[in-house]
Amino acid sequence: MSSQSAIRIAPRIEPEAEPDASPDSGEKDTTSWIRSLQPRGWEPDVVAPIPPNRVPQNLGLPHNSVAHRIIAALMERGIDTFFGVPGGPVAPLFEALRQNSAATLVEVRHESHAAFAAVSYFRITGRVAAVVVTAGPGVTNAVTGVASAFSEAAPMVVISGDVAWASHGGRLVQCCGPEGLNIEQMFAPITRAQVRVTNGRSAVSQTIAAFEAATNPLSMGPALLVVPMDRATEEAPEISLLPAKTSITLGPADGTVLRTAKALAEAGRPLLVLGKGCWAHREVVRSLVDVLSIPFVTTPSGKGVVGEDHPRSLRNGGMAASHWARRYVAGGVDVALVLGTDLDDASVGPTPYIQEGGTLIHVDLNPEVFNRNLPTELGITADLALFCSELYNTVLELGLTNTKSRQAVKEIRAESPYDRPDFAQDGRKPIPPDTAIANLQAALPEARFTSDIGEHMLFCLHYLKANRPGDFSMQLGLGSMGSGIAGATGLALADPERPVVCVCGDGGMQMSGMEILTAKKLGLRIVYAVFNDSRYNMVYHGMKQLYGEAQEFDAPEVDFSAWAHSMGVPATTIVRGGEITSNLLRSLLCQGGPALLDIRIDREMRIRGGGRVESLQRMSVASGRGA
Repeated sequence: MSSQSAIRIAPRIEPEAEPDASPDSGEKDTTSWIRSLQPRGWEPDVVAPIPPNRVPQNLGLPHNSVAHRIIAALMERGIDTFFGVPGGPVAPLFEALRQNSAATLVEVRHESHAAFAAVSYFRITGRVAAVVVTAGPGVTNAVTGVASAFSEAAPMVVISGDVAWASHGGRLVQCCGPEGLNIEQMFAPITRAQVRVTNGRSAVSQTIAAFEAATNPLSMGPALLVVPMDRATEEAPEISLLPAKTSITLGPADGTVLRTAKALAEAGRPLLVLGKGCWAHREVVRSLVDVLSIPFVTTPSGKGVVGEDHPRSLRNGGMAASHWARRYVAGGVDVALVLGTDLDDASVGPTPYIQEGGTLIHVDLNPEVFNRNLPTELGITADLALFCSELYNTVLELGLTNTKSRQAVKEIRAESPYDRPDFAQDGRKPIPPDTAIANLQAALPEARFTSDIGEHMLFCLHYLKANRPGDFSMQLGLGSMGSGIAGATGLALADPERPVVCVCGDGGMQMSGMEILTAKKLGLRIVYAVFNDSRYNMVYHGMKQLYGEAQEFDAPEVDFSAWAHSMGVPATTIVRGGEITSNLLRSLLCQGGPALLDIRIDREMRIRGGGRVESLQRMSVASGRGA
């Protein structure tokens, strides 16, 4: 049989003239209308007219509905910003948001991006946001972003719609309940609680339960609230549940603060290590830094929690550590006080913060982090702010300051902290990544900087100078590409007075770049600085370092400037050092919205000895000797 003879040609449909409405009923003959859409010769066995009283009527969403009650309950507890992507099963929640003039709804371009944005928003404002997604692929798309928020210990309420499977009893597409995706089980490892709204009477109390689980100071993180569509539209009684005024604090055990103060005062080469857990307590941490009079480093995620222009700052340790931090720990640290970090491989990197036989004092609310990657002599389970306050008062009252390390810090800081000291004035083509960082910061010194994940992140950590809290941020807990690009939305919303520079790679922009439309819609002053090298550069260099050779992991060259222009976003291409100027960036931002720089970087340049591969090798993961 030929290929043509195997093709069956459907008969041409010749619609019959639509019959007049019946003079008796005033309605059209539904049977004839259906028949008119079929090929000639087709006759239905039985065709039942559609009763007019079965046609759905759009009556609007009642203001006493579960959806309205949920939004009101969250707003009473301070959540007024909602990031999300709409869809059918979550439609009642979006309608309730539309009708609430006090709520801010940010429609992002991917559900994980909603969570990334909410994390950055919380980091700057201290206010919890909600993430609103639909059933099926909506909530499964959100998994990576929610996992990242969990890794960052960032509170948020994740509201997922669901189909009406429980009351319907049938098999429905996108079912998220136990008979379908079972998202409660799916999200259990990455959320603090999973709550399903079961009826209108308890909807508000169930919402508050999710909020309180997310904001528990002992274990902050995302909480999942599942709202089936049939429950969202039913009536809910008004209920008054006042926020609890209980305060949960864990104070340090008796004697531990004094022991810590004396150990630091008597040390020959002491060190203070500040992690991302210090962000929420940055004022008291800064006061402690001042009174202790000892050098300090931050982990990569804590970079900038105390300004790097502080006279005792050694800048960041861990991955892409400054040469100040590397030189100091190379001389040996006999007493280290570690605050607010789990000391994972990225936090330690080439700067082990304690010498063999030294005393490491580790303070955290989670005792599981003690003695894992570095030997801990004294693990203190305590609220960070309370511990810092007590240590501050003890040092002041007893005069337990340390002056022994001052000369060492002075000598180290007399040298350059950088891998390449002359990076700022390099005019080569293609532009070196470190030069691009220097040019960006010089051109827009008032900006907040955020980095996506990739080789460019290492250059930001090493070369960017964060002088004020919030000058630099990134989401390294999970290390997801796209987190910086979407996180820039949250940063710009949190503080519209300061522009945001998002340093990202071309790979991340290909994955998550459509968030530029969110920024355009909202008029956010974000500069997307795309380090364009046409490959997954961190992966390429890491594989080459591990195995000697590597696949290129390259991609066809993308003209991101033209891409941005196609969406009405101002953009230009940068090819050499010195082209990024204050006048250029301010002219691109003069329309009040986002802008883009397509920066053609030298993709062969790296930070020496400070990348992810080196960290993995030190932890004996990549070599297979242990996890």
